[in-house]
Amino acid sequence: MATAFGDVSISTSSAGYRDRTAFWLTSVERLLIRLESGGDGEQLDATLQGRDFGLFRAASIAANRHAVERTADSIRHDGRDALFVCLMQKGRGFTHQGVECVMHGPGDIVIYDTTRPYGHGFPEDMAMTVLAIPRGVFEPELGPWPPGKLLKIDHGDGPAGWCAQAILRIFESEQVPRPERAAQILTLLGAALRVSRDELRVSRSTLGSLWRAKEYIRQNLSADDLSAESVGRAIGLSARQLSRIFELDGTSVARHVWQMRLARCRDDLLSDQLRHVAVGDIAFRWGFNHLAHFSRSYKRRFGEAPSVTRQRKLAVTL
Repeated sequence: MATAFGDVSISTSSAGYRDRTAFWLTSVERLLIRLESGGDGEQLDATLQGRDFGLFRAASIAANRHAVERTADSIRHDGRDALFVCLMQKGRGFTHQGVECVMHGPGDIVIYDTTRPYGHGFPEDMAMTVLAIPRGVFEPELGPWPPGKLLKIDHGDGPAGWCAQAILRIFESEQVPRPERAAQILTLLGAALRVSRDELRVSRSTLGSLWRAKEYIRQNLSADDLSAESVGRAIGLSARQLSRIFELDGTSVARHVWQMRLARCRDDLLSDQLRHVAVGDIAFRWGFNHLAHFSRSYKRRFGEAPSVTRQRKLAVTL
């Protein structure tokens, strides 16, 4: 997966007509993953916008009719290890892996393991966003991914479909910082996966209450008194009711607040405007009073020390 920060855009229009497919595959390999063309030779008109969300990288792709595949040979030459979460936005198509094949349309989500061969086919103009989530981020948050598992979350499928729709809305909410959106997306994705595995049996209204609570927390994250009592009071639930809803989501109000504050710390560490602010001051700003504890918690969450995040950002900026 690409390690550079910032936005990157590519378009096949910058290549010669005969060279477009080769240019596209080379660019996608540099930014995302190694693939091969699985199409019939039609020249490709495509764009890709890559964006860093901290916990993962997102690639928004729009193209005409085409097909791609990741073969065993591609995997041997490309050791990147990620789960891809594909948010389908335009057009219909199919994805296959092993003996499984799913059809998908706008609003659906498709998830698969990129260390196993797979392919996509799109018989018409399409658009989708690929969330390339490193296994080291995905599995601690969402659990081990079954080998060769290909999963489709249908946008119209009850509570899981509600999660799929909410994930797409969050991804497109540019007013919310990217690291914070990444944390929200993983939380909703976890709920959708538990619903799909029949581990979480809730109604759409319960998921709606959970989301209202999380939105209130997001908007008041710097408050000193964020608790089940204060959040429940704000959205019209008792602390007991709210705690039960968060338990269904596999967490607690306090843990969710902690994760959101860590995401804000990461956002600040990656900010050009705050590059001269000490790591300890950023941690204290978001309620972490002990730097050593903050550093350990940050590394468990993001896989690197806060100082490493800051150093990598400064290296790219310089």
